[in-house]
Amino acid sequence: MTADDVITVFEQMNAEGRADYSLDDTCAGFAGWLAEAWERLPAQDIALLTAVGAVLWREGFALRQK
Repeated sequence: MTADDVITVFEQMNAEGRADYSLDDTCAGFAGWLAEAWERLPAQDIALLTAVGAVLWREGFALRQK
């Protein structure tokens, strides 16, 4: 699977209405998963995944400010 394939999955889930989760719940769930996986992930994966989490948090924060 390529990155473009994964983006297509994201787009399809959104189009089908299967991405109907709040950013707060998504961020909390992602943080919980990452906390459990932290010890077995390489540093470069942790760096990428924490950046993804930070973007989720930032976007959720921005929505709350509107």
